[in-house]
Amino acid sequence: MKSGLSRRRLLKNTTLLGASAVLPAAYASGIQPLPIPPLLDVGRGRPILLSMGSSKKAFVDAKKVDVWGFNGLYLGPTIRCKQGDFVRLNYSNQLSQRVSIGLQGLQVSGELFGGVGRQFDSGAGWSPIVPITQSAATCWYHADTLAHSAYQVYRGLSGMWWIDDEESRKAKLPNKYGVNDIPLILQDVRLNNQGEQLFNPNQRQFLGNRLLVNGVEAPYLNVARGWVRLRLLNASLSRGYNLNLDDGRSIWVLAGGLGFLPQPREVRSLFLAPGERAEILIDLNEGGNVALISGEKRGFFDKMTSWFADENELVDNTVLALRPDGLLSAFEQKIDFQRQEQITTNVAVAQQRSFMLDVENALLNQQKFDPRRVDVNAALGSYERWYLSATAPIGFSLQGAKFLLESFNGQTIDTSQLTWRDTVWVNGNISILVKFDQTSSNNYPFTFGSSDLMLADKGCLGMLVVQ
Repeated sequence: MKSGLSRRRLLKNTTLLGASAVLPAAYASGIQPLPIPPLLDVGRGRPILLSMGSSKKAFVDAKKVDVWGFNGLYLGPTIRCKQGDFVRLNYSNQLSQRVSIGLQGLQVSGELFGGVGRQFDSGAGWSPIVPITQSAATCWYHADTLAHSAYQVYRGLSGMWWIDDEESRKAKLPNKYGVNDIPLILQDVRLNNQGEQLFNPNQRQFLGNRLLVNGVEAPYLNVARGWVRLRLLNASLSRGYNLNLDDGRSIWVLAGGLGFLPQPREVRSLFLAPGERAEILIDLNEGGNVALISGEKRGFFDKMTSWFADENELVDNTVLALRPDGLLSAFEQKIDFQRQEQITTNVAVAQQRSFMLDVENALLNQQKFDPRRVDVNAALGSYERWYLSATAPIGFSLQGAKFLLESFNGQTIDTSQLTWRDTVWVNGNISILVKFDQTSSNNYPFTFGSSDLMLADKGCLGMLVVQ
């Protein structure tokens, strides 16, 4: 730490001329447009092929390196379906190691979910038919392999899964994929001099120093004037992001991972835990370019000195620079959306449980994950109240079920913020109301615990069976 501070002071004492000479060599690598993952639309009726394998990609300096992903790409395509569909999946593992895939956010049975109970050997596959019964949501699929999920997700085994319903399709919301309805997959990485991903499985947590969005650092996107809808997925292993716009304008939060808010909520910033998803709206009817960033806005010297700061600090904290095209709107367009579903916490609670996440030792209630031990047996259709705490701020997630955030440090959550979730940031004492609508078994269980995949791999997980 001391050497980092001294280097930072040294750089700040250099002249502007000297600093500008350093920038091209150390910082500037060329601004790139945002890549948009391919869209696989279930509505066309064909099976959805998800072939896991390796490919080549250049993260920086046009040096192509080995990466993982789906269907010959880094990361995976966006799968889009609607309530009432039956999705015919076709998994194929072309990697040299075993892989499990979980469908985080999808409300399906443990037998169809995949997850830790269903591993694919190299060369093997699986072809389930998954019924979509839930309301509109932004979910994601990713490697969920016991003790190896962090490494496999880090290499590229993750992608987004969007669900529409009648309400979302009729709503006057931006819905043109890749045009004004944009998928953003956030991952922090660490690269060596050859541009290859560095990973140490023995680390307690992983914090990279480069922020990639859809596989690109600090991308930009040209968009038409009006409202733009960003669907955010934090696919980082350990890092959470405090997101805001660099000019201070408002963000409108439209939805969490598993459903809409009662109505869009105006905020200045939004925190996204590992594994968490959110949908936001940004008003580009007027004004110039604006950037979605994580943390505080940086000036020229801030960007320069980030190379000499703490090794876990992001070199560039830009998520996406938005460049609106066209004339200023003749009149201000309004987003007028209200959720039809009424959500209440006034329900009969079958049981109350407490869970404490020990971040330092990767424990859940002082225990390591054991596939032979069922930590929670829940009844189908029941509600339970869970109290969550942690020794340090950490993400928590739950498979195959959903919950409402009831209170934080004793303060009841306002009804205007009530929405179904499967992931939350635990930074204090939290109460959640969990609903179990899907069955699971000892052979095909759900898991719950740390959404930090490094800690999950080390055992900060529990097994959930719903019958």
